[in-house]
Amino acid sequence: MMIEKLHRRLAMLCLVLGGAVGHLETTSAQLVDVSNTIVLETQHVGGFLGAGVSFVDFNGDYIDDLSFADHQGDLKFFEGTGDEAGFIEVDLELPEHPHEAKMMLWGDIDNDGDQDLFVTYRLAANKLFINNGVQGFEDVSATCGINQSARKSYGASFGDYNKDGLLDLFICNYTASQDEYPFNELYKNNGDGTFSETTSEQGLDAIGVQSFQSQWVDFNDDGLLDLHVIRDRTIYENYYFEQQGTGSLMPFIERGAETGLDIMINCMSTSVADYDCDFDSDVYLTAFTEDMNWLLINEDGIFGIDDASGDVPMNDLQVDAICWAANWLDVDNNGWEDLHVANGFSVFTNYPMVLDVYNNEPDALFYNEGGQFTESQEAQFQTTSVISFATAAGDYNRDGFPDLVSHRVGEYAQILRGTPNTNHWIKIWLEGTDSNRDAVGSKIRIWAGDHAQSRMTFAGENYLGQNSRWEAFGLGDATAIDSIQVTWPTGLISTFTDVVIDQHWILSEDGESTQLWQIDPCSSGGICQGCIYPEACNYNPQAEIDDGSCDFDCYDGPSSCGPGSVWSASLEMCVTSDDCQFDFDGSGYITIADLLYFLVAFNQPCPN
Repeated sequence: MMIEKLHRRLAMLCLVLGGAVGHLETTSAQLVDVSNTIVLETQHVGGFLGAGVSFVDFNGDYIDDLSFADHQGDLKFFEGTGDEAGFIEVDLELPEHPHEAKMMLWGDIDNDGDQDLFVTYRLAANKLFINNGVQGFEDVSATCGINQSARKSYGASFGDYNKDGLLDLFICNYTASQDEYPFNELYKNNGDGTFSETTSEQGLDAIGVQSFQSQWVDFNDDGLLDLHVIRDRTIYENYYFEQQGTGSLMPFIERGAETGLDIMINCMSTSVADYDCDFDSDVYLTAFTEDMNWLLINEDGIFGIDDASGDVPMNDLQVDAICWAANWLDVDNNGWEDLHVANGFSVFTNYPMVLDVYNNEPDALFYNEGGQFTESQEAQFQTTSVISFATAAGDYNRDGFPDLVSHRVGEYAQILRGTPNTNHWIKIWLEGTDSNRDAVGSKIRIWAGDHAQSRMTFAGENYLGQNSRWEAFGLGDATAIDSIQVTWPTGLISTFTDVVIDQHWILSEDGESTQLWQIDPCSSGGICQGCIYPEACNYNPQAEIDDGSCDFDCYDGPSSCGPGSVWSASLEMCVTSDDCQFDFDGSGYITIADLLYFLVAFNQPCPN
């Protein structure tokens, strides 16, 4: 009888411990290659140094779509279905422009609620297409004020630098010093569908030769957008143009040397994130192997490779390859952004011969655990080379776990699906009213439990990439949001508290909050989380992954636990009803004999 009681207690202990072990096993998510089931035909088989990709919703349904540049100008567009089917290719009926396209950049430049498209070209004129809704896209390139000469353009980014509620445009040109116009280009949005070049007027006319990319970001947290421009070659320093504010004699001043951002390497991309969750923007730079990749840590607007404790996390983020796009995304939703690094080569694409000629390294993934990084040992990041250049992050199936698309060299793009685990999440879509409609330049801060984190909204990032307009936050095991604070480009600060986790929220500058979908994966064909143990009070027969929610409080009486036992809320198991619950041999005393009883039973398998 005592042995049967002991078995019963051990069985309940196995149940509880089994739940804990199961939870631990599923908290480390991974990116799974689903390119064979979600086929994205891109024909990236030519061109020079890759082609861009955007993960932005372009049809206005809030579901992430995909856009790919092409070496022959055959732009590709895929509408997201919002489920496991992935995407459907569509024709936007744009006018033909058969030249090498580099960057696909979406933004609502006229604040009419739909997305307009800007495309950069290498050795051809750049193009701007205005979205006229049901009437389709209109090519306004010749009349909008954007220079139409061939200037070897690569990366581009939108940002409202003068805070007038309109998206302005900066274009990076991979020019040489002997070119007729060896500069990058800044265009002010006039609000009437036209732009005016203000490069010199704003103090951004430093020679910008061999510039791959720029990013608008408020590094010093003064409410003004600054501009970070990276350049290729060890003889050219990267630029940091700090905005001085309204009324200054020189609106922007180059302060790279003063801030530590004047790194001189073969720089391919700059990727910005608050990796250490201290509410400022840090920078990761990619380059050739011999230059090293650099993680520059922001300390009050001054950048260095050491954090406050003297650690050098940049040494943990090196890749033995020619690195291109680097993308921050919280793969496992633990509340700390992880880092994916794309690896390719630096010559013209001659597919498929490049597969045999170059010994390319796999892409890399680094997991962030509290500001410290561990390189993923998953096979696809150790042994499989995909020759990547541009990448973009989004969430194509709306399960709250980030996905990554790589515009790799080859006939098809690579799509890596995030695998759900027991961690929670929230996704936020910002809509400006007084600010620009896309709310580009906003800052989001979230407090949940004992952890806080931040994001800044961008339009154009890493190498020829544009991530989803959805800002995704992993919450770890936090079960509620304490508050969300949004600082809009106008300077207005909004606070939101009445938001539930594991859902999609639209937050508006006028203070409105809207839950867009109420997605239940248990009934929509997704991966269902819940209590997977039949003995629990809240057992969910549809659940595939245990979420740690199993409740045993219904075991509160002898009838629930069997004769002679009661439910212990503290131990979450059935125990004997007498006061000497560990007297297994019935002697009236707890002795070594009871321990031997326990050890003998402990070595046996738990009953089903």
